[in-house]
Amino acid sequence: MAKEITIMKLGQHTQVNKAVTAIQKPVLPTKKLQMNIPEELHKQFKLACLSNEVDMTAVVQELIENWLEKNRGNI
Repeated sequence: MAKEITIMKLGQHTQVNKAVTAIQKPVLPTKKLQMNIPEELHKQFKLACLSNEVDMTAVVQELIENWLEKNRGNI
């Protein structure tokens, strides 16, 4: 009985980009950020992140970094 080998075609595995990004990113100490936002806003944000295949944490981190850059002189 021959063992069947399945070769995954490029783009078939949805977690590849996430895995590659995790390998490339240096691991930094982290802190948990917890906040309350309206339920509907959270739902829309989560769906938008899923449809764009981006991590919610990465989006929030980018927004914070952009805000800090813009407001650096005011801090």
